[in-house]
Amino acid sequence: MNIWRLNVRTSQITECIHSKKFALDSKPRNPEIQKGDILLLQLVASDADKFDKRDSRIEFALYFDHYEDDYDGTISKYYWPNAGKTWHWILHCNRITSPFSFSLEKLNLANNYSGQTNPVRIKPEDVNKVMFYLIGFPSAEENLGYKIHKVLNDPAIDNKEYTLLAAIKNNDRIVESNPDQINWTTVPAHKEIKRNAELPWLLKEFYSFKCQVCGYDFKPTYNIPYSETHHILWLSRGGMDHSNNLIVVCPNHHRIIHEAKPKFDREKLAFVYSNGLNEHFKDGRHLEDPVLLQKVEQWAVEREEQIKKEKN
Repeated sequence: MNIWRLNVRTSQITECIHSKKFALDSKPRNPEIQKGDILLLQLVASDADKFDKRDSRIEFALYFDHYEDDYDGTISKYYWPNAGKTWHWILHCNRITSPFSFSLEKLNLANNYSGQTNPVRIKPEDVNKVMFYLIGFPSAEENLGYKIHKVLNDPAIDNKEYTLLAAIKNNDRIVESNPDQINWTTVPAHKEIKRNAELPWLLKEFYSFKCQVCGYDFKPTYNIPYSETHHILWLSRGGMDHSNNLIVVCPNHHRIIHEAKPKFDREKLAFVYSNGLNEHFKDGRHLEDPVLLQKVEQWAVEREEQIKKEKN
């Protein structure tokens, strides 16, 4: 697996997120881009300056699948109608993720990756420093939660809460770009919806592993941070891995929510139980956009029908 740097303008990022495609004038040689390679979407320097993102030029990464020859420019014109040009090769990717945002020039790398050439391969001696920020790739010695925690405690990150919130919102942007997209995975004997492994850990870290409903924290008593996450609208009912559909809870609340099935009042940020109990959240900072909360519910209705069709 190789890692490549791609320069991209802000106006192109949206289409990259939506279609998981990129375009090149020519293929790189020795080596070529291979299936499974990681393509870092780096904002061009002028856009990074314009949007104050010099320290966070890379917020998204594509995972390459295959090339397509755009011999007459039809594909280029369809996906990038305002670009004013066409490209010879279309890069089809099968996944896009949001690493912790970073900039190559801030990592003290052995090589210089500036310039406008696309793509540029990250040299082997620099791969480990770049992989550190790609949170979807823990090493054999660490799990996903440990890797996220390790990155957040790196001295280079001076604002942990801002970094977490940015990663959470970038994940949401991917979901919002394709709210009807459902990723399936096949496990023994049945088919189930593929989950986003990074988002729950990001939210747990954001709330310091405390239950959003009651505020309970395991660490003072047991010296171990522990919490779980709950989909407000279940995946099987059209819910999605979007931060406005996911909350951090203690095991007690997770279990009683599944058993009692309370309604969720998005205006009050509270669970309403059948006996009249209104249980308000102690902390709901990431759920403060009522318009977006409503959109998540609307998307769920559409997704539930699609889930029924695709599962059969």
